Amino acid sequence: MDNAIFEYSSGVIEAALEKSSKVLVDGVSFSIAPGESLSVIGETGSGKTMTALSIMGLLPPNVSELGETVRLGGRVLCEAGRRGLLGLEIVYIPQNGHEFLNPSRRVRHHLYDSLKRAGVPKCGRAALALEKLRGAGFETPEDVIDKYPFQLSGGMAQRVTIAISACSRAKLIIADEPTNGLDSASTSAFMERLDSLFPGAAKLIITHDISVAALCSRTLVLCGGRMMERGASEAVLGRAQHPYTRALTASLVKNGMHETPILRPEAAGCPFRRRCPEGGECSGRNEYHSGKTEWWCGLKP
Repeated sequence: MDNAIFEYSSGVIEAALEKSSKVLVDGVSFSIAPGESLSVIGETGSGKTMTALSIMGLLPPNVSELGETVRLGGRVLCEAGRRGLLGLEIVYIPQNGHEFLNPSRRVRHHLYDSLKRAGVPKCGRAALALEKLRGAGFETPEDVIDKYPFQLSGGMAQRVTIAISACSRAKLIIADEPTNGLDSASTSAFMERLDSLFPGAAKLIITHDISVAALCSRTLVLCGGRMMERGASEAVLGRAQHPYTRALTASLVKNGMHETPILRPEAAGCPFRRRCPEGGECSGRNEYHSGKTEWWCGLKP
């Protein structure tokens, strides 16, 4: 992508076990343009969270990465460089807002700290803090700014974290399951809020919710730490090419109950091969392109 503000290539992310090692993510790559949103979907264990942690330079001590490349705004960032930009140019929005907030500090001080780090002079922080809360969905921010985190509901805490994030100079937003537990109206409002508060930032949305992925510009599908399908959301979710993507979209509650294939030890080639209902003629893992979609599969299209 020529106009990308963010580019990522995972290389190999591997966990050291007691007597062996396990590859968690292998060959995941994508780019995001300014103002664009990319959803990353897949079942539990597909590599979504590890990919996000890699981008932020926050992999667990027993996990290493080799050959990764991270570019933000044209700059190549090392692991320490990524950590140094957290909260400033790289902003993380967690699933649970309360986990993000210091319970001993008022909302006001959380906002002031972020504004200070962004270079806002002390005299301008009070008014701007209220403005950010208002932009995050609080009609009367004066009623919220002096509260402690324990005085906030889950939804309020999440909106406060968004307001704090909006105090930054964010170029990349990473949101991890940000709409979990929200109804469809609240989910749409959250996504609209991200676009209005961060119009020029790249947005990476980690989710298991197909309806959330549909609200994003593009979608990346992961399985077993590898890319299955990638492209425009309407194409990937509406006209899926890979059997795994089709299985994910068929798992929506509105589609009724279906038999779940038994999970067997990982096979060579496609991570979905052992569970694939069409995998009889699977021949490894090949790359295919069609219109706005690309996918990696051992089956001929």
